[in-house]
Amino acid sequence: MKTVLFILITTLFALKTQAQVQAITSPDQDTIFTTNIDVAPEFKDGMDRFYARLHRIPYTFTDRIGERQGRVIVMMVIEKDGSISNLKVLHGFSEKQDHEILRVIKRLNKWKPGMRAGKPVRVLCSIPINFKLIKS
Repeated sequence: MKTVLFILITTLFALKTQAQVQAITSPDQDTIFTTNIDVAPEFKDGMDRFYARLHRIPYTFTDRIGERQGRVIVMMVIEKDGSISNLKVLHGFSEKQDHEILRVIKRLNKWKPGMRAGKPVRVLCSIPINFKLIKS
């Protein structure tokens, strides 16, 4: 009996999680997709240029002195018009550094929106950024 109950609960949880992963509905009832899109959003100048700009995010003084380094995860929604919304740092290592990352990303050019069935859609993206100190 315990095994059947455990399997039922696990199955329901898995189905609910799968539904959340495929699409998220925002308060204004406009769907934000995470999967099942035909064309992924792309930075208008190309992804190589996007990562080159992220590579130039300056280390804050206190983080450099404190020798903080690691991976920062940034989440954002690419809107239908290519603009960025709901930008936030999910996993960072310093409030000042997180602020600097958000400042730089907000100033970047627009994106080419994600497409589904030939129409632009809102897409949730997460971007990992690695910060590593180079000893001189």
